[in-house]
Amino acid sequence: MDTVTYPEPRTVDFVNHHLIPLRVNTNSPGPLPASFAIQYTPTQVLVDSDGKEHHRSVGFQPPEEFIASLLLGIGKALFNHNQFSKALSMFNKVISEHPRSSSAVTANDLKNVCLSKGAGG
Repeated sequence: MDTVTYPEPRTVDFVNHHLIPLRVNTNSPGPLPASFAIQYTPTQVLVDSDGKEHHRSVGFQPPEEFIASLLLGIGKALFNHNQFSKALSMFNKVISEHPRSSSAVTANDLKNVCLSKGAGG
């Protein structure tokens, strides 16, 4: 991921505008590797400001798949905080901008749940 996905300008731009990235050295002692049960790298864990995990992806992802996965994770965090309209917006972005990604199927399922909860009008 360090040679393909992380340095890609679209990835850098997306992460800088939407997330606060933190790289954890899984070979170092400390609470973070253990608290998130990271056993394989690369692993991306999306957490909220309270440290609660909302999304996890494991393994290499090319830039487009990585961004789709992060959008899905942001949507899941919003969904889990009952911000259904904002979550719907994220799920719609996954579906429209990354329709072939593996995240699109889950995004579509969660989109329908948001709509059933009255999001989107």
